Amino acid sequence: MSVTRDDAASALHDIDKAERHSLTLFQYTAGGPYLLLWGAMWIVAGAVSALSPENTGIGWAVADAVGLAGTAWLAVVQSRRYGKDSGRTGTYRFLGTAVVLAAFITLTLTVFAPVSGVEIQTFIVLLVAAAYGLAGCWFGLRFAVVGAALAGLAVGALFYAPAPAAYIVPLLGGGALILAGLWMRWTR
Repeated sequence: MSVTRDDAASALHDIDKAERHSLTLFQYTAGGPYLLLWGAMWIVAGAVSALSPENTGIGWAVADAVGLAGTAWLAVVQSRRYGKDSGRTGTYRFLGTAVVLAAFITLTLTVFAPVSGVEIQTFIVLLVAAAYGLAGCWFGLRFAVVGAALAGLAVGALFYAPAPAAYIVPLLGGGALILAGLWMRWTR
């Protein structure tokens, strides 16, 4: 039996398609734990903000610190599981991204000085949503879906339920991240 040029090209195309699909599923599975972690941190910080508005800054600072430590731990665990070089590069990329986003948030809030905690929270949600949208451009459509859902929930809460938005946004946002993390972990 001889293989024609078209048969070989078709087989190579199928192999490439399977490889890309496998990589996308791998990225979803690897991203799931981060979404679960940050969803939980978001809900906890939002609860602190809702129950004790005067401690909002402290609540978010602690949640961010725990989230960043958890993210670093996940990056180390995944680098050991998936290969040292890719893990080290991923850790540096994550840390660089975190520094850039923290600087962007700090500078933007300093320059534009939003007047309420809900505005600050919504801005950060929209920034996170944009980051997931961009991740969707590079790593798979599901990340973009998460970003769109976060943006839609935050803006919807701000416009359609402004009074309780401070309570709704962390629950919806954190819940959306947790559901997305589960969705990505159970991807097949």
